[in-house]
Amino acid sequence: MTMKSNILGLPLPQAISLFTFLLAIISIWVHMEIRLAELNVEITNLKQDLLLHKTDNTRNFDIIRSDIKADTKEILKRIDEIQIYLRNPKQP
Repeated sequence: MTMKSNILGLPLPQAISLFTFLLAIISIWVHMEIRLAELNVEITNLKQDLLLHKTDNTRNFDIIRSDIKADTKEILKRIDEIQIYLRNPKQP
């Protein structure tokens, strides 16, 4: 009579297969947790970059708006000068 090895009531090959399967599941779960943590860090960095660029863009838009306003005033001033010149009768 030969004695067969049993681990937890399973033959040795099945026990090894079950152990390997459980290790694979645990490995996949750990890998997914690590990847999720990396993604969370990346999302946090992107949010910080977005806020930084948003404030920079707001500042740039304010500068551009003030430049346009100044340029528009200058153009309107010159248009007024041209209209005054055209309205005055020419004197000989």
